[in-house]
Amino acid sequence: MPKVVGIRFHGAGKAYHFDPGENTLHRGDAVIVETSQGTELGIVAAEVIEIPEEKVVAPLKPILRVA
Repeated sequence: MPKVVGIRFHGAGKAYHFDPGENTLHRGDAVIVETSQGTELGIVAAEVIEIPEEKVVAPLKPILRVA
């Protein structure tokens, strides 16, 4: 099962799944991610979890770095 982390943008709304890669992330951390609209700043809303393959919205984009 793939590992994902929940990232929220603009302080509220839906959390989107991203690939945490080798990053050690905790709830509240600021991260830089690549989205369909370009590079954005997001906040970790849910720590790293494993979810079933069928629940992953492909392609799973990576966390570029901790901000």
